Amino acid sequence: MRIEKRLMKEIIREWQETGLPEVLPRAIKLPTSINKIIAIVGPRRSGKTYLLFWLAKDLLSKGVAREKIIYINFEDPRLLPFEPEDFEVLLNAYRELYPELSSGIVRDKAYLLLDEIQVVKNWEVAVRRLYDTGKFFVFITGSSSKLLSYDIATQLRGRALTFELFPFSFAEILRAKRIEINEMALYSKARFSIMKAFEEYLNYGGFPEVVLAESDELKWRILKSYVESMFLKDLVERYEIRNQAVLRELVKYLATNISSLFSVSAFFRWIKQAYPITKRTLIHYLDYLEDARLFFLLKKFSFSLKEQALSPRKGYIADLGLRQVFGHSYSQDLGKSLENLVFLGLMQAKAKNPWLDVFFWKDSKKGEVDFVVTERRQVSELIQVCAELAGPGVKEREIKPLLVAAQKIKGRDLTIVTMDYEGEEVIDKKKIKFVPAWKWLLAKTKDIGRVAS
Repeated sequence: MRIEKRLMKEIIREWQETGLPEVLPRAIKLPTSINKIIAIVGPRRSGKTYLLFWLAKDLLSKGVAREKIIYINFEDPRLLPFEPEDFEVLLNAYRELYPELSSGIVRDKAYLLLDEIQVVKNWEVAVRRLYDTGKFFVFITGSSSKLLSYDIATQLRGRALTFELFPFSFAEILRAKRIEINEMALYSKARFSIMKAFEEYLNYGGFPEVVLAESDELKWRILKSYVESMFLKDLVERYEIRNQAVLRELVKYLATNISSLFSVSAFFRWIKQAYPITKRTLIHYLDYLEDARLFFLLKKFSFSLKEQALSPRKGYIADLGLRQVFGHSYSQDLGKSLENLVFLGLMQAKAKNPWLDVFFWKDSKKGEVDFVVTERRQVSELIQVCAELAGPGVKEREIKPLLVAAQKIKGRDLTIVTMDYEGEEVIDKKKIKFVPAWKWLLAKTKDIGRVAS
């Protein structure tokens, strides 16, 4: 059933006549006048819609007329199901609403903001058609990682640039809470507010709505609602999951065992005792979880691509708040939670820096380094994460693999991220920095870069 042109006009005008909500700026910077389709990818509720609203506000502040900004949310029930041919209805509706604008020259391009585009099957060809008219700057968002790679690479063929959005970083949380984060604030009463915000980040994560919720009870209720909506919409419905019980067990296992090696074979041997499932189906379920940006499986660093492909990966969750609801966590898990936060900090840095990549390292003697950071395919930093270094032999146990890895793969910057210990040591002519996690997170996002130096 085709979408009626009258309805499409109403939706366009409705948004243009409605005031934009208050929007918090994000660390991500989007180009607004480049001749490319801009794709924004991230998990549900990470702020993609509000990023589009911020973009609209920025355009309005620069003198762009409201009539030249068109926002369409493809999860609007009035538009379901939206078919590829309905894009022509959208185009014609806009042309009839604003004939003088839609016929303008290149400098008079309108801005087309298409939210949750993955809802539309075979959207790629239609979006390419809109782009090829030369009448629009096109921005699309989606909660599918396929927008990052396959769909864009095969269908849009060099016409698109992709930006990945995560829930709030720690620096963004502080800004949202109006907590000052300049260097002087670290030596004032603001420090206590910073530490309280960091504790909340460890427990409840960085989803914007959760961060701004006034009570722990409300944060928990919001997170529970996210889990159900993400589970049902992003997984069961999108991928037509039949064996939901297995998927729930997989999600619970990954959420409980964050920052740990995950073996598909070992999990399969365990789960098949309780549920009828094939290994291929299990692998598909893992792909779905990564595609929905709920979990990440980090590769091992190796100069051998074969070894890198065949080695078990380490699992991380997109937000620690989800872990509270998805899995089981205990007080002794602090180190694992801290490592997951560092991973997210590295992913946020990677989203800003296209030359950055992240791995873990492990040698045959079971020595392990939590993160290997490469830039332009050269190892730039080795990072260990250890919440507490005070126990007998703990510091030595964390330092040894750093030094071994530095010798084998030539990492030049060695860092141990801690809960609160800070300092520097030179061992075997290698300088090792010890940085509290909250300082490291702020420095990694370049907000107070001198603090951790």
